[in-house]
Amino acid sequence: MPTNLPPQAKAAERKYIEAKTLPEKIKYLQEFLSLIPEHKGTEKMRAYLRRRLAQLKEELEEQKKRKTGKGMDRFSIKKEGAAQIAIIGMTKSGKSSLLTKLTNAKSEISDHEFTTKIPIPGMLQYEDIQFQLIDTPAIYEGMENGTLGLRTLNLIRNCDGLIILLDGSNPINQYNVIVKELENAGIIIEKKDNKIEIEVKNANGIQIKCIGKINCNIEEVKKLLRDNGIRNALIKVFGEVNLEDFKEAIKQTKIYKPSLILINKIDKYPNAVEEFKKIINKDVIGISIITGEGLSLIGRALFNMLGIIRVYTKEPNGEIAKKPIVVPIGTKVIDIAKIIHSQFYKNFKYAKVWGASVNYNGERVGAEHILADKDIVEIRIK
Repeated sequence: MPTNLPPQAKAAERKYIEAKTLPEKIKYLQEFLSLIPEHKGTEKMRAYLRRRLAQLKEELEEQKKRKTGKGMDRFSIKKEGAAQIAIIGMTKSGKSSLLTKLTNAKSEISDHEFTTKIPIPGMLQYEDIQFQLIDTPAIYEGMENGTLGLRTLNLIRNCDGLIILLDGSNPINQYNVIVKELENAGIIIEKKDNKIEIEVKNANGIQIKCIGKINCNIEEVKKLLRDNGIRNALIKVFGEVNLEDFKEAIKQTKIYKPSLILINKIDKYPNAVEEFKKIINKDVIGISIITGEGLSLIGRALFNMLGIIRVYTKEPNGEIAKKPIVVPIGTKVIDIAKIIHSQFYKNFKYAKVWGASVNYNGERVGAEHILADKDIVEIRIK
């Protein structure tokens, strides 16, 4: 954030950051924008905030439609299955064909550009869980300036992950355009090794707990926080961070989305995958919607990308639940107890676990035991 913003602008920004409802966010963001001086140093900030304001207004309009029942909002898709995944790509990359091949959905397929105008959902079965895939309108340059583009970007922001589908004829250029458009909307696909959590308090000043390294002066950090209206807070730092990371954490402008990159039409462009890896240096799966090559790898790849596991519950002397609980890697036994019922959480005594996380099946474990994929958990209460 430019250091020469007037105090009134900083105060308005703080109100915007702390606002809980969409009308409040819109009100304070408009106020903040009106108070930012117009000069070269604030150009990027003002451009981003104008885009964000348009997004918020669009979200509010959708919210009003849902409440009044005036027309169905086709861009608001209820999440189903283990995760909601947006299939994104430029026009004619094969998004609609991919959805049709992988799911029970019927998305319009055409040789014309920009065929998909509204998102189409479908369910991909992977072993005993399902992923909800959504065919989205095509990515194009400058999409944050158009209504369809903004609505598509809002949909992407709300998904749990992305499939980035590239045409094998020119995957590198398409990838760069897609990443740029996502970043312009505050969506990043590169997972950071660092994280900053800001918990605002009522007293005791600014306290910083660091597990890693802060590559800037602590007094600069405290001044930045105070300038943004944060005078009492517990700041938790993980990994290596600098002052820009603190600015980003305060603004909360960027959101990370895990992504799976697919290159289509490898039947026509067999060298596309290797060339992409050489230039972009990222993992990618080559597929052909025509021949079916690579399609069987997508379910497992999505599962790994999302960082999730399946946990099955059972009652003492009872049968194992057929439907798993899908949770993040690192989930503990006590987290499962909390999901099942508050009484299991409050009165937890111990658990028995069968699976990869224990030394032997039926091993007795405590609340902090970390579970693995396909573990079976039997919780005992007091």
